Amino acid sequence: MPDIAFKRREMEHLLNAIAISLQRGGAYLVSQCAPNGPIMRERNLSYVHKATWGMYAAGVDHRLVARLLDWAYAEALQPNGDFYFADEPPEYRDSQRVYRALTFGKVAAWLDHPLSRDQRVINRLLQYQHASGGVFAYIGDDPQHPTPAPTIGTLNTSFFGHMMLALGREREAVRAGDWLVRWVQANARHMSQGLMYTTMTPEGQLITDVPPGQRIAGMLDNRQPKQEFWQVGTTMAYLASLYDTSRERWQRDAASLAPYLEAALALLDFETTMPLETYIWPSKCKMGWGAGELLRVLVKYQLGDEQTRETAYQVARKVAIYTFMDNQLPHGGWSCMHYPLGELIPEMAFEYKPLQGLVNVPDQRIPGSQTIFLPSVEISGEFLGEMKAIEVGVRAWWEALARGQSDVKEAL
Repeated sequence: MPDIAFKRREMEHLLNAIAISLQRGGAYLVSQCAPNGPIMRERNLSYVHKATWGMYAAGVDHRLVARLLDWAYAEALQPNGDFYFADEPPEYRDSQRVYRALTFGKVAAWLDHPLSRDQRVINRLLQYQHASGGVFAYIGDDPQHPTPAPTIGTLNTSFFGHMMLALGREREAVRAGDWLVRWVQANARHMSQGLMYTTMTPEGQLITDVPPGQRIAGMLDNRQPKQEFWQVGTTMAYLASLYDTSRERWQRDAASLAPYLEAALALLDFETTMPLETYIWPSKCKMGWGAGELLRVLVKYQLGDEQTRETAYQVARKVAIYTFMDNQLPHGGWSCMHYPLGELIPEMAFEYKPLQGLVNVPDQRIPGSQTIFLPSVEISGEFLGEMKAIEVGVRAWWEALARGQSDVKEAL
């Protein structure tokens, strides 16, 4: 461990750079609001759902954030309680059906926006949670006859959990966290061998039969540089948040919450085996959220030794530098992404690392492509939301070191 004064200077340098990045990113999103940009102009929630999160994280005036929520509430809320536009392509309207609502829904809850108090919306969201605690991506259009998918994954389960935390719904939040713990435990042997399987059946069986072409959505390893690394980060972020909320708001004892931190730390150990090259790929983004949130919680409760905190810090730092700030464009936002739905498609060759501020990828949807076009405002909003978690976690440790709190108060 370096000298504490040197470490704090390094952290202060990082924090100052993050503050600038957040300000520039927030200004970019503001500039992209209608009528000058696609936010609240394009009838597609993908231009709004993460922009809402990013604006909130970047400190944009809450009145503007509320306008985005007003727009989604007025324009995209369907009679069944879902949010979408009927003419959106299915990769948005269906595949990301609940995911997008959960992303802006948690911000609505933070701001006490009316949509977060609409019982029709809440009841519909609750339908997506399976009895196991996991959360489906899509269950059809009819609330009376849901048609759940054959698999459950970490993305919707973790985002659902964050929404439940924001709403103060302990039962549903805990069920989501318990599902994620079981997912980590099911992967324990595989992680020790440098890989992870990312989906489970509703009955809780880890799906390990992943054919070529479907690998990117079904598993990841610690060798390939372009994968769904967010699977690790989104789970870590939620388990750390659930631990904190359960202790502080719901007064649960630390011993009963230990499985959440144990699972999060197992994911951190797995992440430490990843090559540096993996941090250039945009899908590393949620790893920064997970490491930042875990670091914040470890510091808050004086858990873990210095090496554990240093490990979480280094992961968060690498995401902040290589995934976020190094890839930020001159206008303050980030590139669009052609999100691959298979690892064998030609778009896997795309690189998102800017050279002199230029990114060599098409800036619009590619017809017939096996990708999902994620617009610049969506990527920018997500990166800002996750970079804020890094800032909060790093600042917590920076302040603790200033107070001389380098001891461990509680055992993990």
